[in-house]
Amino acid sequence: MAAPSDIFYRRVLRPLLFRLDPELSHRLTLAMLQPATMLRAPAPDPPALAMTSWGIRFSNPIGLAAGMDKDVRAVAGWQAIGFGFAELGTVTPRPQPGNPRPRLWRLHEHRALVNRLGFPSAGMEVATRRLSQLRRRGLKIRLGLNLGPNKDTPQERVASDYAALVARLGAMADFIVINVSSPNTPGLRDWQSPGNALI
Repeated sequence: MAAPSDIFYRRVLRPLLFRLDPELSHRLTLAMLQPATMLRAPAPDPPALAMTSWGIRFSNPIGLAAGMDKDVRAVAGWQAIGFGFAELGTVTPRPQPGNPRPRLWRLHEHRALVNRLGFPSAGMEVATRRLSQLRRRGLKIRLGLNLGPNKDTPQERVASDYAALVARLGAMADFIVINVSSPNTPGLRDWQSPGNALI
């Protein structure tokens, strides 16, 4: 028999969210995760699910990919749901709005979503403040940070954007992901070529 929370999601919450604009649904989901964390403490993971990678112990191998929680808004929610880790971001050095709307589209027949958000970010100072608060709370979930340059950063200064982000945020993360794959930031994928190696 399905859990009451699953029935509520499938019969009430999901149909409601799918009637709304995709980006509004995204924002509401993040907002709803915060009070949800007060309803129950996360159950401990069975020891058999634990794994170690890169010298980091994860309580389970299921993680949240970057893009869902760009501004470090719902970390306690991801822990309450049961994720072993959450990759937050993409975080940019300075705040930026991302691409103009509309920038999210649902493809119902494929059960998919087209994402052309373009690195909307509150910036690294907001991320620093929120991460500091989270670390003081002693959350157990492992946190990764996905880092990217500002859209208006000249190509010759992209490496400096990454360096500033790592210097400011690196000590607060369990691991770091350097984003050089987004198609929404002009020239970013060029940094995957050997001639543009960051190190």
